[in-house]
Amino acid sequence: MPWNDQSGGRGGGQNNNQGGPWGSGPQKPWGQQPPRRPDDKGPDLEEMMRRLQSRMRGGRPGGGGGAPGGRAFGPSSFLVLGALLLAGWFASGVYMVDEGENGVVTRFGAFHRLTTPGLHVHLPSPFEAVRVEAVTLQRSQQVGFRDGQDRPNESLMLTGDEAIVDIDFTVIWQLSERPQDFVFNTRNQDELVLAVAESAMREQVGRTALERIISTERSNVEVGTRDLMQSMLDSYSAGIKIVRVQLQRATAPEPVIDAFNDVDRARADAESRINEGRGEAARMLQEAEAYKERVVREASGEAERFNLIYNQYRLNPRVTRERLYLETMERVYGGADKIIIDGRTGVQPYLPLDQLKNRRTQAAPSRSGAQ
Repeated sequence: MPWNDQSGGRGGGQNNNQGGPWGSGPQKPWGQQPPRRPDDKGPDLEEMMRRLQSRMRGGRPGGGGGAPGGRAFGPSSFLVLGALLLAGWFASGVYMVDEGENGVVTRFGAFHRLTTPGLHVHLPSPFEAVRVEAVTLQRSQQVGFRDGQDRPNESLMLTGDEAIVDIDFTVIWQLSERPQDFVFNTRNQDELVLAVAESAMREQVGRTALERIISTERSNVEVGTRDLMQSMLDSYSAGIKIVRVQLQRATAPEPVIDAFNDVDRARADAESRINEGRGEAARMLQEAEAYKERVVREASGEAERFNLIYNQYRLNPRVTRERLYLETMERVYGGADKIIIDGRTGVQPYLPLDQLKNRRTQAAPSRSGAQ
């Protein structure tokens, strides 16, 4: 029906069953489109208005508010709908924080409070928002190598003795006790940890000689780098805690590895010889100490024996002098080849001294063999 046809319905106050656009006469079934003319290429505005009116009234199309089966939206319906929307809006502020996590609640974009594990509620958007962060989760950052590839621009460093070392290491980190600093003060946290780790390791390596880095002071390099990283991140208020630094590899660069190995072997050989010399010196010192102790003990014994003899001499000088004389003669003539003759008989005997001497010489080996 054309738009300017107002013959039916409300316009004339009569119902001629023409079914005008605002009338209440017989209507087509719900959803059925009126027949279109061959030259009609646009939508039927009349039918669209009728559908809109029907939906607003809650009834059938064209049927009016009192049509059977229809129900109009009243004030109570709008109150129920508003209450449901309000409840859903408040329910959007309920959130759960799992174990090992903290919730950072912001009010109008600024930090307001920190929540612990459990069920919590915050004011719905746009008043408050929450960001949950895993504070106990340990994360890692590789420096000098990633994705199975070596990165020389990160791993090659200058040592304290002006040598070059190739270092690969891993940094283990997690959030600190202030996760709000992590949320508000940092961005691209992995890149931040990578830059700080490389800077701290270069400073630590620049203080240490190459030999100590690759052999005896690996743990000192790890601890020093960790402490230096933590100091730098604390100065940034980054909310990041460095758990540990692990050296994966610390060697000389590939082009000079053979020469470095030769130097290392020579250094090891020199160290071995030094240790041998120190061991020999220690042995000689022990022998000298033992000799000194033996001589001191012998001298102490001789002095003690002399004191005992002197005490006896004071008690009986004549007997003591005779005993000393005999002991002295015994020591003097004990190993000499001699023959003692008692001259008190007054007769000069004939003694075959050469035969006696040979007899004693032959008897000495026999006694030693018997022993």
